[in-house]
Amino acid sequence: MNFLLFKRILKWGTICALFLSSSMAASSPCTDPVFGVAAVEVDQTADTASKARDIGANRAAETAFTTMLRRILVDPAAVPAFVEAGKFDQYLDFVHIVEEKNLDKRYIATLDFCFDAARVREALMTAGLQWAELQSPNILVLPVWRGPDGVRAWHKENKWITGWWDAVAAHDGLLTLRILPRNLINERRFKGEDLAAGLPQTLALAATVAAAEQILVVQAAMDFNLGVPEVGVSSRLYDKYGALITEVDKMEPIRLSSPEPPELAAVRDQIIGRIGHSWQTANLIDGQSLGEMMVRVPASSLQSWTDRLNALDKVAVIMSYDIVALDTTGGLLRIRLAGSRQALQNALAAQKLQLVEEEGQLLITSNFGQS
Repeated sequence: MNFLLFKRILKWGTICALFLSSSMAASSPCTDPVFGVAAVEVDQTADTASKARDIGANRAAETAFTTMLRRILVDPAAVPAFVEAGKFDQYLDFVHIVEEKNLDKRYIATLDFCFDAARVREALMTAGLQWAELQSPNILVLPVWRGPDGVRAWHKENKWITGWWDAVAAHDGLLTLRILPRNLINERRFKGEDLAAGLPQTLALAATVAAAEQILVVQAAMDFNLGVPEVGVSSRLYDKYGALITEVDKMEPIRLSSPEPPELAAVRDQIIGRIGHSWQTANLIDGQSLGEMMVRVPASSLQSWTDRLNALDKVAVIMSYDIVALDTTGGLLRIRLAGSRQALQNALAAQKLQLVEEEGQLLITSNFGQS
C-alpha cells in the first residue's frame, strides 16, 4: 500500500475526528454503505510505533476491501485473486478514524473504510466479473421453535431463536435483515403460535413495527425418533401485509448431535444463503452482457426532469444513457444496461421509480403515480 497516501488520509481523518467527532460517530462516513466497511479493529505491534501503524493500517484496509468484495461478488473464489492483483489502496476513497492509540511499538485503532464505487465498478468490468450491489428491502426475520413444551418465539435460552438473533446482528451482505425489538410489549403481541401459523394480521403488524417490506418466518419443530431428537425446519417468506410469497425451504428432519447442535447453525446459514443468492441473482451487473433499451421519462417541469436524471445516475445497472428527444412533457432516453430488466426494476424501486409499459412504450415513472 502507498503508506504516504495513507498517512495523509490518517492526518485528515484525525482532524475530522477532532472537529466533527460528535456528528461522524452517529452515521457512516461512506455515502454508499455497500462500498463501506465500518469498525475494523487494529491491534498491531512492531519495532516502532510508526511501523506498527503502517502495518496495522495496511492489514485493516486489506481486510475491509476483502469484506466489501465478498459482499458484492457473485463468485467467492474470485475475491482472493482480485485482492492480490488489484492493489486495493487505489480503490480507497477515504478512512475515518473512530479511535486510535499510538503506544510504544504498538498501534491500536478502530477504522472505517470507504471505497470509491466508480473505480471498483470499472475494475470489476475490466476483470469480466459479475456482481450485485443493490441492498434488499427490509426483511423481518421471525424465528419460531416448536417443542414438547409449546411454541416459542422469545425464549432467550433457545439456541434456534438466539442463533437467528445473533445471525441478523452479524449479517454483512446485500440482505437487509431485521428483528423485532425484544421487549415485553412485543412478547405479548407476537405469540409463537400466531407467527408459526402465519396469521396475516399478526405478520402485518410485525412488519409495521419493524418497518419491513417482507417477513421471513423460520420455524424449527422438534420431535423424537426412537428416542433421538430430530428437528424439521421450514422457512416461509411473506409480504408486509402477511400474504405468502414463497416457501423458501422445507427440509427433512435433522438428527441433533448435541444440546447445542451445529446442524442448526448450518441450516440457518443455508436459508440466509439461499435468499441472498436469489436476491443477488436478480440484481446482477455484468459488463460482458450489455444491452440497450429506449425509455421515455415523463416530467412535468424542469426540476422533475433534473430529479429523474439524478435518480438514474444512482442506478448502477445503468452504464450510460443518451437523450434522444426532449420536449415539455419529458424526454426519450437510450439506456445502456449491464444487467437484466429485473435488476433495473429493483434498482429503480430503490429510487422510488418504476418501469412500466404503456401502448408498447417503456416509461420510467414515479411508483407513486406522479410525474
